[in-house]
Amino acid sequence: MSTAHPDVTGALAALVTDTRGAALPVAAIESARLRFLDTLGVMVAGTATPVSAIARAHLDAIDGRAEASVAGAASGAPAMLAGFANAVAAHALEYDDYTKGVTHASVCMVPGTLAVAEAVGASGRALLEAFVIGFEVEARVGQALRPQLFDRGWHPNGILGAWGVAAAAARLKGLDATQTRMAFGLAASSGSGIRRNVGSMGKPFHVGHGVRCGIEAAELAARGFRVHPNALESDPDAKDGHDRFGMADTYNGLGHHRLHLALEEIGTRWELARDTTVVRFHPGATGPSAAIDAIIDLARQHDIAPDNVAAIEAEVTGQVAAIGSYTSASTGHEARFCLPYIFAVALLDRAAGPAQYTDARVRAPDVQALMRRVSTSVPPDLSRHHGQWGEGGINWGICRILVRLKDGRELRTARDTARGWSRDTAGWTDIREKFDACCEGVIPPARSDMLADTIAGIEALPDCRVLARLLAASN
Repeated sequence: MSTAHPDVTGALAALVTDTRGAALPVAAIESARLRFLDTLGVMVAGTATPVSAIARAHLDAIDGRAEASVAGAASGAPAMLAGFANAVAAHALEYDDYTKGVTHASVCMVPGTLAVAEAVGASGRALLEAFVIGFEVEARVGQALRPQLFDRGWHPNGILGAWGVAAAAARLKGLDATQTRMAFGLAASSGSGIRRNVGSMGKPFHVGHGVRCGIEAAELAARGFRVHPNALESDPDAKDGHDRFGMADTYNGLGHHRLHLALEEIGTRWELARDTTVVRFHPGATGPSAAIDAIIDLARQHDIAPDNVAAIEAEVTGQVAAIGSYTSASTGHEARFCLPYIFAVALLDRAAGPAQYTDARVRAPDVQALMRRVSTSVPPDLSRHHGQWGEGGINWGICRILVRLKDGRELRTARDTARGWSRDTAGWTDIREKFDACCEGVIPPARSDMLADTIAGIEALPDCRVLARLLAASN
């Protein structure tokens, strides 16, 4: 079989099976620890949401081995189902981190890797190594398929997450290169998600679905399931035959991908060792965070009274407009992707945390009234910032804010970064503060402290089940 592309699937499989743990950069391992602290804190908070409760109830209806812990539940479940429920919880609040040029990778990788590691009784070091390698696979597939994947209407989280979790599971289960190829082929036929479901319970479902598919792909491959060994690539000589439609061409349209990016500096460049993952301190779409910070700072600096606001005019990038595309909102899920709501509540409350995205707050008369005075536009100089964040100077967060007051004053500000982004990175202390706030009222303080301390020492754990079981509800 001929192909216009090198063996990308094989190179990714080799990365999983051949990489020595000692070869992983210290910076990547340290970053992984931060990703666990942030994601597990958000997961704990997410267990209190309706969508997480539905996911746990779904597990109760399925009989299976209790091989992995389920956050917020007293009993465990098969690894693929525990990973599903935990990932749903971790993305329920839209508060997890984001990796530029990839997607919300940690929210798939943390629950998926931890579920498999618990099931096989892996050490903390093995857990971190599998996480770093799986994260790398997801990042490379994402960079090869984005931005066209998103622009064609796919929600990338579950699609890419299935690959990353399959890689981590293959590593933890000790699959060989051929079996890992099979896991990738099954992941290519499994993960999914459409943008029409963004702004609903469908978005966290996409994440959980990707995790479940990745774990299941590795389990089936370990049992001997066989699929095409090069599911990512296509054979252009096949014309309209089946071999013409590998994953890249099927999802993106013929030729609308950059598979060569998956191979650049493979084995020497590690995504988690780069400054590309941003921590979100505001739930919701990532891009508007800079504008949120700008509006909150402006409101505090000038002590803006909401009744004195005649209009809020925001100039944003094309990517922010595309993601925050809803013009009205009546639920917390919709509000996270509704720029008029996001900017109105930031000015009113001078805050934009989980409390600002409850259904009750979204429907409150004061914020609904102010939303009608918010307008957004994409000026020509900001329209180019659409596509891969961080590539070619693209910065999703550039914004200009004008608040017109009824007393005639015009207050202006501009911002191109947010707290937790590259120029204002979040370290352990910052994320621990967010972690504690997420856990407050959901799990007892003593268990919250124990969970954070266990994450801090994760690399030295002889058995990561100690960590996983701290997430389960007390009997």
